[in-house]
Amino acid sequence: MLAPGRTYLDNAATSYPKPPGVWAAMARYAETCGAPARGGSAEARAAAALVRQCRERVCRLINGSSPDRVVFTLNTTDAMNLAIRGVVMHRLRTTTGPVELLTTELDHNSALRPLNALAEAFAGRVSCRRLRLDPRLHAADPDELRRAIGRGTALFVTLHASNVTGAVQPVEAYGAICRAAGVPFVLDAAQSLGHTGLDVHACGADLVAFAGHKGLLGPTGTGGLYVAPGVDEAMDTVREGGTGWRSEDERMPSALPERFEPGSHNTIGIVGLNEGVRWLLERGVDAVRRHETSLIERALGPGGLVDAPGLSLIGPAAADRRVGVFSFVHESIAPAELGRRLEARGIIGRAGLHCAPLAHQRYGTRADPSRAGAMRLSLGPFVTEAQIDAAADALREICREPATV
Repeated sequence: MLAPGRTYLDNAATSYPKPPGVWAAMARYAETCGAPARGGSAEARAAAALVRQCRERVCRLINGSSPDRVVFTLNTTDAMNLAIRGVVMHRLRTTTGPVELLTTELDHNSALRPLNALAEAFAGRVSCRRLRLDPRLHAADPDELRRAIGRGTALFVTLHASNVTGAVQPVEAYGAICRAAGVPFVLDAAQSLGHTGLDVHACGADLVAFAGHKGLLGPTGTGGLYVAPGVDEAMDTVREGGTGWRSEDERMPSALPERFEPGSHNTIGIVGLNEGVRWLLERGVDAVRRHETSLIERALGPGGLVDAPGLSLIGPAAADRRVGVFSFVHESIAPAELGRRLEARGIIGRAGLHCAPLAHQRYGTRADPSRAGAMRLSLGPFVTEAQIDAAADALREICREPATV
């Protein structure tokens, strides 16, 4: 529990609080234990059933083709590495021509760093191109993606909702373009899944990476990758090891999900994630989205989070174009100082570059090291109108104080 007087508005980093069932389920598992696919004991079978149930629930949430196509990972970054490196390494192994990787300036380092590492490791053959972020659209123009795709394009990577601007991207348009061109589409759903609906068929994504500890309301150390039918055939494994079955084979099994899940699972984390997803399914993502939209409208309306002298919002002002992630800057108070003053009033958020340096560069919030980035507040399903109002009041107080860098 947070100390009295503390208001948590940093759900883009990790969600708080969790549904009560999350911790209760993890405590029960800790008492009984059991390693899935590691022996035939009753405890091992019970643990395997819980892991399977979580796959089924995630698959239902995203309208996936099969629970077997839900691969568990440590977090979104782990899932993004599996997706990006799996596709690229297969392309390098099975073709001889140049390989171009496409992403956008809005993307997180979970995409930028693996892409850059591959371009450096295979310099001369692999290149990375970043589609320009149009600050008016708060997205890369789909037409620019269409023009960018060429014969050597191996994949397109982008996010569903920005962890800087909150802007929901035109993923259906991107998906249609990639599908028509035969280019694998990797989608980072870290900031969207659980906050807004995501149908993996409708959006056209081939690989969808997600966090278990954010909108899905599970513990940290959980995440996953949805692998669409047929895509796994164009992916190499990037880690190999024990799977608990077919141990006589010295190579990874071809079947999903085991092919991409070497080693023991974070079973206690998946048990907690299972309860977070259960809560979402019972509540309904549409209901969660309606609640968040009402809070977004309050936050952006008169008397809201940016209704204070000197504050400017980064991102769309329309509630239907965003999730509940608000980044803003002050004309004279540095983001880090803004965060310190907010925390002194009990408001918890995050100041900085938010692991998205190119986005901040495009929005002009990176040039001055002493004022780099923005102050971010972000919503979750348990945030209340009173908490939004408390944060807004604190910001107005701060903006009336003397500025320091």
